Amino acid sequence: MDDLFRHRELIYTIYREQSFSRAAQKLFIAQPSLSLTVKKLEQQMGVPLFDRTTKPITLTEAGQQYIAAVESIRQVEDSFDSYLRSVNHLEAGSLGIGSNQLLSSLVLPRFISAFAQKYPGIHLSLLDANSTTLENEISAGHLDIVIDNQVLPGDIFEQRHLATERLYLAVPANFKENIGLENHQLSFDNIANGNLSPAPVPLERFTHVPFILMNRNNDARRHTDAIFEATDFRPQVLFEMDRLATLYAYIEMGTAASVVSDTLIRNIRGVDHSKILFYPLPTEHAQRQIFISYKRNKFRSKAMDAFIASLGDLAHT
Repeated sequence: MDDLFRHRELIYTIYREQSFSRAAQKLFIAQPSLSLTVKKLEQQMGVPLFDRTTKPITLTEAGQQYIAAVESIRQVEDSFDSYLRSVNHLEAGSLGIGSNQLLSSLVLPRFISAFAQKYPGIHLSLLDANSTTLENEISAGHLDIVIDNQVLPGDIFEQRHLATERLYLAVPANFKENIGLENHQLSFDNIANGNLSPAPVPLERFTHVPFILMNRNNDARRHTDAIFEATDFRPQVLFEMDRLATLYAYIEMGTAASVVSDTLIRNIRGVDHSKILFYPLPTEHAQRQIFISYKRNKFRSKAMDAFIASLGDLAHT
């Protein structure tokens, strides 16, 4: 019974024309061929579709049900065609975006806001989480895109480089350990304007300084630990936390030092940067990459492509 509607356009044309001959002319086929096709279909169904004793011909009860089904099929097809046109013109669809809390709170809002205003028909769902959660969510198909620093398995994910971050030691300006290190120091303006000439600071000068670090499931913490291990530095850890913006506030208040990225330094608001001094770090681990990641075997919608294209200037944030 799978091919009952294979000839639905023929049947519908006969119904509209109320005549086999007129339908054959409209369909550009011979009337005997049209009549034979309809007869075979009626035999397959076991009921006639047309009452041929009337003039013009009319539908039988089965014919009425068949035409109703054809019109329902047409409606579904039209609806789906309309959906495809909307999706392909970015007037409909959905996009799931995940990112780490720093990018999600300080960098991405302006990109997402601009995208939402340009394509209001695209439903956006956003997730702010740590790297482990983001990988799990995109692996499970709950996200389309992840923007994060973590390198994901290349056989499963395609990753495109968006920007390079530099990591700096951030120390409260009133700490006495800053004295004598003027040749290594950077101000907020230095970092904001790209003036990064000072030599890396010897971390052993901060042996007795308290540190606040990110929790261990955070990519920033993994880089921080790698920096300390490469320089054989053992910080005095005051406590750990999971929000970079909060950590930065503690540095501003003069509580402790930490390692932070230039993305955080440049984008955080409501902070008196004059209360913090920054130092270049003496290791290749003092920079990390920002990637946009998506599954290799997943269809990339036009919405995905449009959003990825909109991030082209992320490197300049």
